[in-house]
Amino acid sequence: MGTKKTVKVGDRVKLTEMNDTWSKLEKGSEGTVSKIEEDQDLIWVKWDNGEKLALLDGIDKFKVVKD
Repeated sequence: MGTKKTVKVGDRVKLTEMNDTWSKLEKGSEGTVSKIEEDQDLIWVKWDNGEKLALLDGIDKFKVVKD
């Protein structure tokens, strides 16, 4: 499972679980980390579907995708 400690800007991530009813993201969605806000526990991602939505560290689940 990914956390702020295991991910850095530029990494590709794959969503495994998110409880955001407003988002169009689904399990398996992929994107690129664009910013990490240490003080807010936010990992901002530019998702391949065009969304710019943050993962909540410790709540949303994702994994870093290796090339």
